Amino acid sequence: MEKWQNKPSNRLNEVKRVLREIGIFLVDILYNAIIIIILVILIRTFLISPFRVVGSSMADNLHSNEFILIDKLSYRLSEPDRGDPVVFKPPITSKYSHKFEEAITTDENGAGVLELNDLRISKSVIYCQNEFIKQFWFCRDKVNEGDLVYFRPTRTSISGFEITWKNADFKKVSKEEINSQQLAINGEANQSYLIRIYSSSGPEYFVKRIIGIPGDTIKIENGRVYLKAFEDDDFTEIEEEYLNQENKNNTFLGNRTISRTYEIPEGSYFLLGDNRNHSNDSRSWTSPIDQDHIPYAPKDNISGKVLIVLWPIQSVRLISSGDI
Repeated sequence: MEKWQNKPSNRLNEVKRVLREIGIFLVDILYNAIIIIILVILIRTFLISPFRVVGSSMADNLHSNEFILIDKLSYRLSEPDRGDPVVFKPPITSKYSHKFEEAITTDENGAGVLELNDLRISKSVIYCQNEFIKQFWFCRDKVNEGDLVYFRPTRTSISGFEITWKNADFKKVSKEEINSQQLAINGEANQSYLIRIYSSSGPEYFVKRIIGIPGDTIKIENGRVYLKAFEDDDFTEIEEEYLNQENKNNTFLGNRTISRTYEIPEGSYFLLGDNRNHSNDSRSWTSPIDQDHIPYAPKDNISGKVLIVLWPIQSVRLISSGDI
């Protein structure tokens, strides 16, 4: 009788043991998954990161749809240099449309408030094109601190003065506005306003080559590029051996401009694509509102230096910096 009574107890202990082992196994998997995710985030943030080339602006050195690996660590230890092919976020330019356009009406004191909670759009990055994935939070763009806000009355003129976006009022989204989820503007009393909100930088990454660093003066004249470094007295033509025959000595400016000089300020860089006839670069960046030329990318916008082409497999190769 005693032996029979012990069987249920043994079976229960066995079930508990199996469940405990399964639990330990699942916890171990979860622990390792968390460690792997943390390592991937750290590596992508501080060491290396993959990117996909879109477009032909760096041909023949990089081609559209190639996957590249960029070196982020080097620029944490040293400054970007002339000739480096880099991945970066360009300044906001006329190529990019606004994220949001809304209309509000000010009160009797001229104050207008826009609720930010409902402003969401789908990001245009390639991994967010899937119908299922695009619903996740990381594929939904919103108003962020530092975003650029332009606002103007909806009417087209005041006392004969034409009202356009070029003479719109301007502000940046503050941290307090993000916390309260309310964007505030000040204007005329009881007036309808149009509001356009832009990201503080372009919404996609570019890959170009650094031609000028802080303190340099770059001159483009008759299709050729000249450099006067900070310590130099005269301009010297850049040989640009990395350009193919189509683009060699064919770095032209738009609007029939023959020559232009760029004095590169501190903390900024002048960048050109290797495919000069088909590149949206420092020559052509203009503000979407006032159309002012903004030819420089700040260092904070540079993600890293192109290191290697990873895919397609037959095109795997190291990418070296140009000699400038």
